[in-house]
Amino acid sequence: MAFLLVVNVSAWLFLLSACNSENGESMATSADTIVVTDIRGKEVRLSEPAKRVIVLYQGALDGMYMLNAEHTVVGIQNNIYTNPETFRYFSKLDPRIARKQLPAPGNWETSTNIESVLALKPDLVIIASGQTDAIRLLESLDVQVYAVSPQNNEQLFEEIESIGKLTGTHERAVELLAYTRRKLGEIAEATDHIKQKKSVYYAWSGGRIYSTSGQNSRMAECFRLAGVRNACTFAIDQPNINPETLISWDPDIILLWSTDPQVLYDKKELAVLQAVKNKNVHVLDPPFFYDPHTLKIMYAAIELHNVAYGANEHFDLDENRRDIMTNLYGAKATALLE
Repeated sequence: MAFLLVVNVSAWLFLLSACNSENGESMATSADTIVVTDIRGKEVRLSEPAKRVIVLYQGALDGMYMLNAEHTVVGIQNNIYTNPETFRYFSKLDPRIARKQLPAPGNWETSTNIESVLALKPDLVIIASGQTDAIRLLESLDVQVYAVSPQNNEQLFEEIESIGKLTGTHERAVELLAYTRRKLGEIAEATDHIKQKKSVYYAWSGGRIYSTSGQNSRMAECFRLAGVRNACTFAIDQPNINPETLISWDPDIILLWSTDPQVLYDKKELAVLQAVKNKNVHVLDPPFFYDPHTLKIMYAAIELHNVAYGANEHFDLDENRRDIMTNLYGAKATALLE
């Protein structure tokens, strides 16, 4: 039944579009006052700031709270509810999440329930660019889609500014980016002088020790900012490797995300690694404060720098956490830092 509904609505929209095409651009398009370009290079057009936004990408949802645009959010990804650590902090940002009142019509990596999305009557859907089938369907139904998946800071900055324009919070976006650029400059100034960079291997969440981030990834950008070297030599964003490859890299430090270090120590084949022998295994915890898909990548870089060079170099982590979270979240940071 769901498929038939999609097909019938699509056919109706096609006929309507054909009628409008006789007079060139539709009235809606000619009235557009907000135009931005997403990660696909696709233009997204709105005639006024969005009042009903569904956000199915955690980093972008986080950005909505930084932008003070949460009043526009009418739907979120289900992972916000099902991941205890994620729920813990997002529930501090939004009482609707704490009460589990916001609908969750999809997940950022996998599935999106198109009927549930349409039922919420969104002005805008923010979604991971990898969800190509969902994006294609939504756009065929004349739903405005802003696709996200930033691979570097400049793409992330463009995302924040664009979402600010789309939600009527552009002034706040400019303020956020000015602070972030200033803070990144301070961090770079403190780390650029390092010549003998320590190597760091990053393993994905949930014990996926042999899934890592390559040279063209958000974590690699975090590493560069921290003054360390990515042990992974592959250029691709998300390579999977084998034990022999990791052993050949023999990193100085192993960085984990939402993984108990014991999972690593239990892998007998990795006992030869210097990082394992020396217990140079670090977990970024709680992960909410370090999300590299958000502006908080700078705090992740600060802590990683301290882990790598703590004997000779040092950032005050508590002071920086307070400063960064307060500037990113404003008054909402009080609850986060409790």
